[in-house]
Amino acid sequence: MLSRKFLPASLEKIELRQKSGTIVLRGIGASPGLICGLALIHYERLGQVTAQRIQSKQISSETARLNKAISKSKKGIEELRREARKSVGADLSKIFDAQMMILEDEEFISRIKQSITANLYNVEYAFQQEVSKTIRALSKSRDVYIREMVSDINSVAARLLHNLSGIDHGSQHRSKTPLIGFASIFSPDEIMNMRKSNIVGFVTENGGPTSHMVLIAKALGIPAVVGVKDCLDNVKAAQRITLDGSAGEVVIAPEPEEWEAFRKRVAAEKRKDRRRFAAIGKLPSRTLDGHDVEVLANLEIPTSFDQKLADEGIGVGLYRTEFLYLKSSDFPDEEEQFEVYSNIVKQFNPLPVTLRTFDLGGDKFTEHFKNEGEANPALGWRSIRFSLDVPKVFRTQLRAMLRASAFGNVRIMFPMICCLDQIVRVKRTFASVKRNLRRDRIPFNDNIPLGIMVEIPSAVMIAHRLALEVDFFSIGTNDLTQYTLAVDRGNAKVARWYRQFHPAVLHFIERTIKAGHESSIPTNICGELAGDARATRLLVGLGVDSLSTSPRSLHAIKEIISQINYREAKEFANEILHMYSAMDIEKLLTDDYNRHFVRPVKGR
Repeated sequence: MLSRKFLPASLEKIELRQKSGTIVLRGIGASPGLICGLALIHYERLGQVTAQRIQSKQISSETARLNKAISKSKKGIEELRREARKSVGADLSKIFDAQMMILEDEEFISRIKQSITANLYNVEYAFQQEVSKTIRALSKSRDVYIREMVSDINSVAARLLHNLSGIDHGSQHRSKTPLIGFASIFSPDEIMNMRKSNIVGFVTENGGPTSHMVLIAKALGIPAVVGVKDCLDNVKAAQRITLDGSAGEVVIAPEPEEWEAFRKRVAAEKRKDRRRFAAIGKLPSRTLDGHDVEVLANLEIPTSFDQKLADEGIGVGLYRTEFLYLKSSDFPDEEEQFEVYSNIVKQFNPLPVTLRTFDLGGDKFTEHFKNEGEANPALGWRSIRFSLDVPKVFRTQLRAMLRASAFGNVRIMFPMICCLDQIVRVKRTFASVKRNLRRDRIPFNDNIPLGIMVEIPSAVMIAHRLALEVDFFSIGTNDLTQYTLAVDRGNAKVARWYRQFHPAVLHFIERTIKAGHESSIPTNICGELAGDARATRLLVGLGVDSLSTSPRSLHAIKEIISQINYREAKEFANEILHMYSAMDIEKLLTDDYNRHFVRPVKGR
């Protein structure tokens, strides 16, 4: 009925399959971490349900079967939602609301019942025909959110068909061997269910870094690589797999020595993970010669780790708010946003929490806001451009953020600023929102610091002027590298040209920090470069005031800072700024890191 195959792992066949040769696949690193295991190929698609004619007198019984299956499916999703609320938080658990809404869509269910009555077909066939028709229509959309609904519909359809057949949906045998799941795409509920079966990593042909499955995987701490073209054509069940969720690399059938070396890396990484939150607060964010460099965390979804960070005295240098939109069909209202922002602010108070306004791209909007599509969304209607063009959404978010500032140390940051005019318009809107809050007698911090993301070359070139308008800079090295080098950071074909150690990128960082200091405002770095241990001594030497990175990297970065001599780091940075080859710079930084920091860290 439903074509769902979990091909069993066979340890006896591993060595034979390894002899076919190692295959290295690259995709988009969506959820960080190193993991290794055996391939599990997961096929989840609607198969051909047999059409069976029924008699008129059977219509009521078929309709009753449908109602019963819907009821059972709702119960299953509600249980999954409760579990998700415990595992990944209340906000992300709302992702499953979309699946519940499908089952509660009276028009959709009515069409199925009408089909049963009019065509006298069994409920399974009538249901599948209606689902297939809906999926065909949605699949033609260029809207990412609309296409995301296809995964939800498929998941609901699979659950309901299982319930119609009496099969217990989602019950799986837990494997003793770590497994890495391969699929075209995984739905959020599959992620939740499959982790019980010792699935330790995910690889998909489709999907993006902001898809629902990725948000869930990140919250659960499960490494994932998405957008791996033709991965299902290259992998066989039970092959050994190594997965690097940060680099977006998947290795199929690695050589025995490579496999063992990677297993040791995974074991070492797990040991680091166990202590990454332990005593972070006791490590000084200060160089050997007394220069302070603040270390902060990048957060994007509420997780159980947040309280541990707060307890260790780690503030938030970047709080991405996009998940509020991506988990729903529309923009969240003021109260929903206020609840999320105020909760995180209270949790970290008196530590700083830097809230970034929506950094949404042109390919991430619902149909209500979508235009005819954009050939290059990275250069299109996104981030602050969208916020300024849709003032209702922008003002709602600013009101919620300002209200949350009454409960702690809030800073607000605006992404993708490219010119002075944008700052002027942002500040004008901000002042208007503050006036309205005063009129409504709603408390907020009237002196809340405002900052901008410096991630476009034009912003770097006028940073000395922009610095007069804001209270802090935060350099987004991911986009800064992309726009400086004209390299799409999500395009595997040009990935080799995406180099964050390119001298032009480093000079832009140095120029921005200098402009900030000349106007007495601090500069933070919140992109991937901030969490690259090889870059820490360089960035400190360039004079950065704070580094904001993923929780996984905090311990290592603070430890390195505590071993750096600031005077020597400045000399080191000056040496690198006189180099012109990205490859030579990367080699120098790697060698420097291995020479000065690897052995001391291991020794502890």
